[in-house]
Amino acid sequence: MGPVRDHVVYESRLELTRLLYAGFDQDVTAVLAQPFLLSTTVDDRLWRPVPDLLVLRERTCRWSWTSIKPRHLLIRLKVSFVLGWAREVVLSRGWDFEVWCEPPEAELANLRFLAGYRRDWLFDETLLAEIREADLFGASLGEAFRAFPYHPEWRVRAAVLRLLWCLALLTSEDSVCRRVLGVSWRPTGS
Repeated sequence: MGPVRDHVVYESRLELTRLLYAGFDQDVTAVLAQPFLLSTTVDDRLWRPVPDLLVLRERTCRWSWTSIKPRHLLIRLKVSFVLGWAREVVLSRGWDFEVWCEPPEAELANLRFLAGYRRDWLFDETLLAEIREADLFGASLGEAFRAFPYHPEWRVRAAVLRLLWCLALLTSEDSVCRRVLGVSWRPTGS
């Protein structure tokens, strides 16, 4: 998540999961937890939806109201009514609106694993630069881990996984934790 490193409060594991995805998304520059509520009366009933998160994206320079709900709750009439009403209001203000549910389990497991490598101050910048400059196109993760014999393999492994976290290296498939995947270099700014 861009340069933002502040803690963001959350109320559930699902909200924590959404924050993990926001931390991985290079386009996210700010996240606010439950910053306000909307209030209105519809058919003599008071409705007060609150965004679980408000997410600012660098590319669009727009805020996105994010409602985080377990998938099984979306079929409830009350929930779908409130989300529909909130969506209309939010979109009419020029913001984006998203309802976020549980991600695929394998994808989440991979992202949780890579999140262990998100703390940039723990890595040797010289080694990271050396890996960025190397031609790893088509190499498996195992080959990438062994491609720098003048450094301990454990240090190279951590650095490669750090570069996967920050999207400086990309894999050929979504499942980045399988050693058989090819790794391709992503030049800066692309």
